Order: sequence, then C-alpha cells, then structure tokens
Amino acid sequence: MDGGTTGGGVTAATASVAEDAPVDGRTARARRTREAIVEACVALINQGDVRPTAPRIAQEAGVSVRSVFQHFDDLEALFTMVAERAVEQVADLLRPIAPELSFDERLDALVAQRAQLLEAITPVRRAGAVHGPMSPAIRSKVQAGHEFFRAEVEQVFAPELAAAPAERRERLLDMVDLAATWASWDVLRTLDGRSIDEAAAVVAEMIRAVLGVGR
Repeated sequence: MDGGTTGGGVTAATASVAEDAPVDGRTARARRTREAIVEACVALINQGDVRPTAPRIAQEAGVSVRSVFQHFDDLEALFTMVAERAVEQVADLLRPIAPELSFDERLDALVAQRAQLLEAITPVRRAGAVHGPMSPAIRSKVQAGHEFFRAEVEQVFAPELAAAPAERRERLLDMVDLAATWASWDVLRTLDGRSIDEAAAVVAEMIRAVLGVGR
C-alpha cells in the first residue's frame, strides 16, 4: 500500500512537471521575443531611425512582423515601452548631489550629470517628438521626466533660489530649468554644433548668470 502510494505520488508529480514545462518554456520564449522586439526598436532609434516601421523592427529583432503585433497591440504600445526603457536608463545614471557642497561644486556636478543624461536620451527624445503628438502615454512620460529634472534643479540650487526676492524665485527657477533642459541641449549640440564640453560650459554659464553667482 505504501509503495503504491509513493509510486502514484511520483507519477503525479512527474505528470505535473511535464504539464508545466511547456507552459514555462512558451512563457520564457515569449518574454525573450518581447525583449528582442523592444531592444530592436531601441537600437533603430539610437541609429537615428525616429520612426521605425514594424517590418524594420521585425528584421532587426529577427522575428516576423506578425510576431511584433502578437506582443504589442500597436506600435504606440511598443514606443511607450521604449520610453519606459529610457526612463530606466536615466534612473541608472542619476547620482544625488549633496546640498552641503559649495555652489561651484553643485553646479559642476549637475552640469556634468545633466550632460551625460541629455546625451543618452537624445535619440529617444527625438523619436518622442515624432510620436508624442499622437500618443498620450509618450507625452505623459516626457512630462514626468521634465517635472523630475525641474525638481532636481530646484533642490540643487535651493540656497540660491531662497536668497532671491520671493516674487522672482519662480521666474529664476524657470530660467535655470530651461538652461538645463534637453531642448536647450539639443539646440547647442545640433543647431549650434557645439561639442559636449562646449555645450556643458554654456549651460553652466547660463545657470551662473541667472542666479547671479560670480566665479
């Protein structure tokens, strides 16, 4: 009786594993395919293709076009996932800036970090400018990123903003925020043709001038 029960238990467990294995395998393959599609879209955008089509994404990922739409309802859903990936990338690059540092140290730290971040997100921001008008989800991601960057600037330069007359603080914050945005960075890098170091120096000088802090 005991031997029969043990044997039955093993058989049942084996059968259960056998049933679960294909499901787990399919799930793993589906995840890999989905990840390959997202990575392919990111790669194309990073190569300058701001409006990658489903066939180009499928070719880059090594899957069929049908597979792209099996994993994503439409290209907007895929581009939204790409935007989320960009947010994760930015989060990995962020480092807190100690408030007790001198103004020059805080300024140097913010500008160096912002230059790295803005360079990293340039391809996806360009793609976002193309897809954003038709995508509330992408516009929401861009807005959230803007609000985060603005809050960081406000925190880093809190002593200088607090020292300004109350009626001017919001305007000063607007100007400092604008100096350190991706839009300003893109003008410097793309339209003015400045190098990363040159663009960073301009951003630093603008912030210094706005806050009225000399060298």
